[in-house]
Amino acid sequence: MALPSLDSSLQGIPKNVLAVSMETKYQCQQCHQVLRKPVQAQCGHRFCVHCFKLLTSSGPKPCEACQQEEIYEEPQSILNSNEAFPDNAAGREIASLPAKCFNGGCSWTGCIKEYEAQHEGKCEYEHVPCEACQVLILRSEKERHNERECEERTLNCKYCKVSFNFKQIKAHDEICQKFPMQCKDCGKKKIPREKFLDHSRSCAKSKTACPFSEVGCKAVTGVLHVPCCYLTIIDDLNICPSEVVEDTATHSIGIHCVLWSPLVVLQVTVLENIVCVLNREVERSSLTLEAFSRQHRLDQDKIENLSNKVRQLERTLTMRDLQLAETDQTLRELQFCTFDGVFVWKIADFSRRRQDAVAGRTPAMFSPAFYSSKYGYKMCLRLYLNGDGTGRGTHLSLFFVVMRGKCDALLKWPFSQKVTLMLLDQNNREHIIDAFRPDVSSTSFQRPISEMNIASGCPLFCPLAKLTGKSSYLRDDTIFIKAIVDLTGL
Repeated sequence: MALPSLDSSLQGIPKNVLAVSMETKYQCQQCHQVLRKPVQAQCGHRFCVHCFKLLTSSGPKPCEACQQEEIYEEPQSILNSNEAFPDNAAGREIASLPAKCFNGGCSWTGCIKEYEAQHEGKCEYEHVPCEACQVLILRSEKERHNERECEERTLNCKYCKVSFNFKQIKAHDEICQKFPMQCKDCGKKKIPREKFLDHSRSCAKSKTACPFSEVGCKAVTGVLHVPCCYLTIIDDLNICPSEVVEDTATHSIGIHCVLWSPLVVLQVTVLENIVCVLNREVERSSLTLEAFSRQHRLDQDKIENLSNKVRQLERTLTMRDLQLAETDQTLRELQFCTFDGVFVWKIADFSRRRQDAVAGRTPAMFSPAFYSSKYGYKMCLRLYLNGDGTGRGTHLSLFFVVMRGKCDALLKWPFSQKVTLMLLDQNNREHIIDAFRPDVSSTSFQRPISEMNIASGCPLFCPLAKLTGKSSYLRDDTIFIKAIVDLTGL
């Protein structure tokens, strides 16, 4: 069964959420946290569904837990997403475990199920990063931080109503066209910056330096002054004395201003107007650039918000997929489950499954579980369609597996019942039969401590040659395998 797609944030539940000691059976083999939506690999080890998907995202991989335990059923125990299934029993056990909040100051208690549904991601005492500035803050103080403290918060200018980043408040005040200014000459206040230049030109008390002060003119004139002087030294000019005017009140000795012709005055005025227009265009361009930058930041925020919503919807869909997978697994177990020690396993699409086994994509497959009685031993079969061990490439290899059941504490151990394995002749003439009595000293038949014991059975169960041509064992690309557990003495 293929596992559903997952959101990247669904990792293991922190161990310090548990209000009791952590049992190893509840621990993910990958992240070592409490299993969240546990799945069981074909080797019996459990993983968070998120961790398992990450492990197998690039294809089947060896199980490191099996390597550490030095338990192998084949040269390497392989993790394969197609062979894993949701472990609903473990999920229910974990959901009922007592839990507590590990955030300082929080007194919440409950069970793991309630923690995931009601408290996780909602605790007011949890430190969370601010989405804008990434500073860690208490969830309960998030709103106040966003409004008053965040260095990256967005403000609206009280003069022009434009939005900008808090850090840009001084820069914005320097370019805001509605920012109130004060005339130093007449003392008038609250003059919008966009109108200040016009005020300066019309202010009766305005005193400005001569436009040619940079080349030496010391005159300070009012707004009615027409730029009409230029620094010159009489000795350097060959002009009529009648064209020279000396003003000792405003000019240094030896420095004179020459009256310009009306044409020159007009040209200077035109140039001044051009410069004024260019200055306004520069200011306007700066404001436009600032507006585009602000809009870009707003667009980025919207994109981030939409991305968060998409991730939230993906998480919801993942939860729905997991629920559907759990329901499907339950129905599958109910459909094939037997309680009399007799189990018939129908394996359809044999050719494709065998090709997967030959290619190493799915070397082995597990049957659904069956029981010796309603409260008896839990068992399953494991089949290698291209053989295993001494039967690799030449035989079907069929193994019997003792699984951990709910009532193991009430049963007799080690498991010692005779097991008969059969490949059924669909003409009902000559079934292929192999039987064995368990070796009670083998770990395969002791009380299981993990989800299932090591498989034991028949590596040379059936030659593959018997499944070629018009075989009575293979019809409509389907075979049937039967297991019979002798219930004598139970």
